[in-house]
Amino acid sequence: MQKFVFNMQKILNLRKFEEKQAQAELGKAVSAEARIQDTLDLLAEQNVQTVKNSKGIKDVLELHNLNNYLKLLTQRKEQLLKELAQAQLETEQKREKMKDAMLKVKALEKLKEARQRDWALENKRKEEKELDDIVNSKQFRT
Repeated sequence: MQKFVFNMQKILNLRKFEEKQAQAELGKAVSAEARIQDTLDLLAEQNVQTVKNSKGIKDVLELHNLNNYLKLLTQRKEQLLKELAQAQLETEQKREKMKDAMLKVKALEKLKEARQRDWALENKRKEEKELDDIVNSKQFRT
């Protein structure tokens, strides 16, 4: 009995490789997004801590410096929010690319399974025909 050969196996392997690449790119994008969110969380903590520390200060120069620091934190937060929006957009694009790659692989795998089922049925029919021929030839000889 001959071995099953899927004539599109190289394409399937290429699609699987593309899927793995898309998965890696999506992981990087999600990681970048998480890193930005962590930085935003840290800035929020620094902002809260600075406001707490400023409550007992009576020196005008020190209050001015704290106010400037809070402005800097706000500017940095705005910049990070823009970066986060861009990262989220990129993550969504990578997610779509990953989904598309998965669909391509799944379609080829279903095609391979269908062809393998057809191949198995055809081989079974051939074996049954050969067995019938053997049985029939024995009957005619005796």
